[in-house]
Amino acid sequence: MANLSQQRREQMLSFLETLKEQHNDDASLIAINQIEKELTSKKYGLVWEEHEEEVDVKMKTHIPVFTEIKEKEIVENSESDEFNFLLEGDNLHSLRLLEKTHKGKIDVIYIDPPYNTGHKDFIYDDAFVDRQDGYSHSKWISFMEKRLKIAHSLLKSSGTIFISIDDNEYANLKLLCDEIFGEENMISDIIWNSRKSVSNDAVVSLNHNYTLVYTRNINEFNKVKYKFKLADTGVGFDNPDNDPRGPWKADPFDSPGIRPNLTFAIKNPNTGEEFWPPKGRCWRTGEKEYLEYLADDRILFGKSGKGKPQLKRFLSDAQNKGLTPKSLWDDCGTATDGTKELQDIFGSKAFDTPKPTGLIKKIIDLAGDKDSLILDFFAGSGTTAHSVLEKNKEDGGSRHFILCTNNDGNICSEVTYPRICTVITGKRQDGSEYSDGIAANLKYYRTDFVDKESEHIYEDLLAHIKEMIQLEYGVKVDNSKYVMIMDDEEMDDFEDNISLYKELKTVFINQDVMLTTSQEKMLQNVEVKIIPDCYFDFELREVGELW
Repeated sequence: MANLSQQRREQMLSFLETLKEQHNDDASLIAINQIEKELTSKKYGLVWEEHEEEVDVKMKTHIPVFTEIKEKEIVENSESDEFNFLLEGDNLHSLRLLEKTHKGKIDVIYIDPPYNTGHKDFIYDDAFVDRQDGYSHSKWISFMEKRLKIAHSLLKSSGTIFISIDDNEYANLKLLCDEIFGEENMISDIIWNSRKSVSNDAVVSLNHNYTLVYTRNINEFNKVKYKFKLADTGVGFDNPDNDPRGPWKADPFDSPGIRPNLTFAIKNPNTGEEFWPPKGRCWRTGEKEYLEYLADDRILFGKSGKGKPQLKRFLSDAQNKGLTPKSLWDDCGTATDGTKELQDIFGSKAFDTPKPTGLIKKIIDLAGDKDSLILDFFAGSGTTAHSVLEKNKEDGGSRHFILCTNNDGNICSEVTYPRICTVITGKRQDGSEYSDGIAANLKYYRTDFVDKESEHIYEDLLAHIKEMIQLEYGVKVDNSKYVMIMDDEEMDDFEDNISLYKELKTVFINQDVMLTTSQEKMLQNVEVKIIPDCYFDFELREVGELW
């Protein structure tokens, strides 16, 4: 069958070549080339009208930086030097800076972006987007595309991203993620039963949300790790024959499908009776592997020894392998549970439709390890931070989080931060007791800006290097355990007073500092990190401060 669209494109491209010959001035050629580019661009996938945000415009004239709000630092785990981070400001600015510190370093990303319902849940350039806006979907896609492209770069090659969404933008998000992460890297679309009650005023009661799950590289994705660990209870397992390998259960030896190499006669050694796989099925293994199982006492023939073949599956094997997760989640709380959790902290409704910690804990349990770094750049009420902290308390993990949220309606300063503070300290804002607390540390950053036309742009940017170092390494530059040295004079002073640094762990040194022989010798047994020019080198080159 002919590709009619392709034929029409070829006719138009041929006509453009004629126009190029007739109109070869620069302005005409630029315009014709633009038309040609549009004609030859991808023809399958998501198509939208690209929109520019105010945050994009701001970055044309200003460089985003982080400024630490020191009075909001929380230190409740003095035995650890490691910190979590809450980043206040537009998440696009925060993501641009995270690209400099965490490219390829994030294990798990969870985000719950605005759903673009048309009911004042999505703000674009300081204005709510409603269904009367003919570009509502294009604006949402433009908004998400910029952020998801950076999210892709931040993930480890084996990392995973989970994105909650509802019907309004699900189809667009799926196509967008296929384009950014690759269709082959989609893991699942998890359906979360978010509501137990029925909405009687609806044609169909909406009782679910979607969670799209993608990995960065399916070839490096760890399928074994991506399992729910089984409990140690061993329900359904027994050891009637006192097998030294422990409790087991009998599973059928046949499986779905018809494969000639897995279809053969199995003789019951007790009765001599031959068994073949049931109709439409085959055996689990080939004949060679079956005989190995038989010799290893892993094949049963029913309780009486006269039945068809079964396979011993040991509890230890099941626990190591884990339980394959299902795509329908109805056991991890509801939106109502999320609201109750917030009310327990604030005493009243503090945020619309917060996710329950049960949902995020299940994601963490599924995709992360005990030392995973977890990013949420639509942090909202801070459920992700709450969940990470509680998971660490439950299993002794050392996970860390980075949260990004704006402060529209004072959400960051009056909900996200106080919630994290309450969970860590165990004290509500009014001083009442919430819990025993969870030992953890937190730094609070706010996005700020340096004018590209500043006469002191180099010094202005250097003033924010400390924040970048602390963020990248997850520590506090305290001039005791962790020291930052920016010039030769500071290095000389450090050398003169080296005896005072009894707990010294790491020295961060500007790459422009020239170490003397004695200084190199002094640092032989100390971890040294060179402060990279990648923090702001692009911006400095752009304005002509570096060559």
